[in-house]
Amino acid sequence: MRIIFHECKKAFTSPIILALLILFSAYNIYLIYNSFDFKEELHVANELAETYGVNITDESLSKLDQDLQKNLADFNVITEKKSSQTFDSAVDFFDQLRFEDQELYTEDEIHFFHSVYLKEMYAGTAETIDASYKEFDIERIGESEISKYGLSGTAAETLRKQYAKFSNRFDELQENGEHKQWFFAGKQYFTHTLLFKTMFKHIILESIILIVLATALITNYEFENRTHLVSYTAKRGRRLMVDKLAASLIVTMGITTFLLMITLGTYFMVFDYSHLFKSSISSAFNWEKNFPYVSWWNMSFLTYLIFGIVLMYVCMLLFSAVTFTISVIIKNSYYTFFLFGAIFAVLFMLQGFVPTSSNLIFITGFNLSSLVLNPQVWFMSSKGLLLFKDYEFITVSVWTMIIIVLCILCLKRFKKQAIV
Repeated sequence: MRIIFHECKKAFTSPIILALLILFSAYNIYLIYNSFDFKEELHVANELAETYGVNITDESLSKLDQDLQKNLADFNVITEKKSSQTFDSAVDFFDQLRFEDQELYTEDEIHFFHSVYLKEMYAGTAETIDASYKEFDIERIGESEISKYGLSGTAAETLRKQYAKFSNRFDELQENGEHKQWFFAGKQYFTHTLLFKTMFKHIILESIILIVLATALITNYEFENRTHLVSYTAKRGRRLMVDKLAASLIVTMGITTFLLMITLGTYFMVFDYSHLFKSSISSAFNWEKNFPYVSWWNMSFLTYLIFGIVLMYVCMLLFSAVTFTISVIIKNSYYTFFLFGAIFAVLFMLQGFVPTSSNLIFITGFNLSSLVLNPQVWFMSSKGLLLFKDYEFITVSVWTMIIIVLCILCLKRFKKQAIV
């Protein structure tokens, strides 16, 4: 255990790794604070969930409508007094509001007007959810995707079967009302993209860079400092490499944890999700582009977040183990870093070089590079060609077995090879 501690210390005291860790953390904090122009508006979704419950029902919408009428009455008392005008909705008010007219109202009054406007927007969206979802024809969308990617033969049939499964899931979602829950308005604020595509992807890429550097440093330290003839002939001998693998995995956990705590801690301090953690990740409000986000399972936002964090940890550990195997073979940190980058890029691009008529186009997509570069669609149906319910589980399971075998083979090879 003492040996593992000292191996970890090599990474955690490295000036380059420490500097990059601080730099990445500062950059992530900057990104968050640079994206909070709409921070004050997010309280409305929380207020709706707190006041009317997370679920959107006919009763809660009726109560919301009654409260909006009261708010509008107060709204018109102010506008009639200040501008001799009344309005049928806050939308009408903002449609005719000129810049110079804003001086007629106090900051608190403008804030109140805007709050009523946002509640009207949420109420209007909530009332049209069922109608919007009934317009979707999942199988027709599937045919459109097949045409988009130019699929034919067995590949086209495979994707049709996946869309048929998703069609059943979409019907199930509407039956149990997962989509009718309050959440941040996706088309206005893009909070899912900000958290899972921007922040998670940054954490992933930053972690990979640090993990590859740290693992390569730990594994190659003796060879690069020319102390290998002493270290590997001592009492521990070649078994020292097993300690290095354990240390690399521990350092990986530490780096990932640090970046997650700093980044997500700052994010949730800036953006308030207090009453929305139990809201469904498949809420109709979580709709940013042409199609709403729909998870393969009934998951709350908090469950989805936890699953995403766990999946990230697993992937980072696998990347560390891959780096370890490369380092044992090459014995040079710089070459290890660039070779890892090349392998990562090739795996990500591999799917684009496979014939579109073969199921191989799907098989090549089950790789760690494709998985980690799309965190915004983890456990979701909107994954393009990778529309498979168990995509994440299959990818991680298969690559875990492959990498375990590679590590065992590398350790056996290292025990027998000359180290002079």
